[in-house]
Amino acid sequence: MKKKIRVLVPTFILEILEKDCEFFGLTKEKLCNEIFLKFSLKFRSRYQDEMIFEEKEYLQFTLNKANQRYYTDLLKELPEANDSEIIREIFSTYSVLVPFLREIYLFREKVIFLYSSLKEYRVLKIDTHHGVVEGKVTRIYRCQENNYLKIDIEEQSYYVGQIRVIS
Repeated sequence: MKKKIRVLVPTFILEILEKDCEFFGLTKEKLCNEIFLKFSLKFRSRYQDEMIFEEKEYLQFTLNKANQRYYTDLLKELPEANDSEIIREIFSTYSVLVPFLREIYLFREKVIFLYSSLKEYRVLKIDTHHGVVEGKVTRIYRCQENNYLKIDIEEQSYYVGQIRVIS
């Protein structure tokens, strides 16, 4: 049975999640589960304490099967914290990062692969919004307009979070 999570969080967090879901083309469930998995080790930053002025709304998502066991283990490791505090802190830690850092944490394997392809001058096949593109990565950088990561392949620019590496 899937574990439903429902926790009151500052609206700022929901705004960031909505923006990133749209930008990365992910469902809220997928993004929330990725954040839970990848940010749970960094959550003791207490950012939620700094957001006392923010209105609050409920964040609701379902933990996938892989994260359910991890969630149970995390609760056992931190008996002094309740589950709402833990979830709030994890998502607060994610939300205060600038977009390209959120992207690097969420898509770490992809970023590392693209970076090694850049260094090794490897030809890649990449699925983009405009179809499949084949070429060498010539540059990986932070877009000055919106702070998300971009790559240049054969003189075309693509956002890292919006592509899929085929080979």
